[in-house]
Amino acid sequence: MEKQMQAWMKTIRQLFSPETLAYLARKTGFIQRKRTLTAEAFLTLCAWGDGSLAQQSLQRLCTSLTLRHDCSLSSEGLNQRFTERAVAFLREVFFLLLQRQRPLLWSAIQTYRTCFTRLRILDSTSFLVPANYGEDYRGSVSSGAKIQFEYDLLSGACLQLCVQSANNSDARFAYHTQHTIMPNDLCIRDLGFFSAAVLREMDACGAYYITRMRSNVKAYRKEKNEWKEWDWESIGKQLKEGEALEVENVYIGHERLYIPRLIFRRLTEEEWQKRIAYVRKKEKRRGKALARQTLEQKKYHILLTNLPQESFEGQQVYELYSLR
Repeated sequence: MEKQMQAWMKTIRQLFSPETLAYLARKTGFIQRKRTLTAEAFLTLCAWGDGSLAQQSLQRLCTSLTLRHDCSLSSEGLNQRFTERAVAFLREVFFLLLQRQRPLLWSAIQTYRTCFTRLRILDSTSFLVPANYGEDYRGSVSSGAKIQFEYDLLSGACLQLCVQSANNSDARFAYHTQHTIMPNDLCIRDLGFFSAAVLREMDACGAYYITRMRSNVKAYRKEKNEWKEWDWESIGKQLKEGEALEVENVYIGHERLYIPRLIFRRLTEEEWQKRIAYVRKKEKRRGKALARQTLEQKKYHILLTNLPQESFEGQQVYELYSLR
């Protein structure tokens, strides 16, 4: 464990000089004058990857600071350092790391600041909890909890953070939080959050969306007052690997919700193999095999968006969606 800690501290020093960390600490107001607790020591304490920070006592954390950083601090003194300014400091470190590790992504973020008020990414994760939590947190099989988290990629702000039962629907969560969406927001959603009602509300309030479309949702075109269903499987077989087709003015679901743009892309063999491995893993966990038709549909990637085509071509829409 000690060797791992030393390696971790070495990594931090390779990424950030003490001067850089001290500057970020002063910039955010985390450290305003010379203190025993340095920015580097605090970052090491918070970012050390064993995941046990919240489970350790303040006294034990103080002991760790003394042994590894020669920093003598009382439990109450350390407790008082966990403030909003400390969060701001860690956020600055995160964005600097993001900028260094992913320069192309950082450049894109800077560009999108001029296009959108917020770039909202919503996702969830589920996990098992002890059986005695079953009354409050129910799962599909046993007790389970789910964390809903929405993040604004442009500002780094947390927009939604909710803990609920694992069997709660992602789409229902999206529906009940749609009142937080404002004009010129861009909402990026995965399959679990797909909801025609939410898409309608986003469009009505002047917000933008990019979302995956569920394989069981039908798409239609209107010809001479008649509804014609799109046969995506036949169209997909005509496309080469990685090739995309864009369709304008489509209607989806039994409500025939109007969608300005649908972008249909056939996965490459490499992408398909990654997706099928993920699908098989989920099948094994659930003990249920997917139908052949469903597996066939997973060879394709279907995005729905109301972004204007003159400003965002199909490839840019995929690049935006990949940010999540």
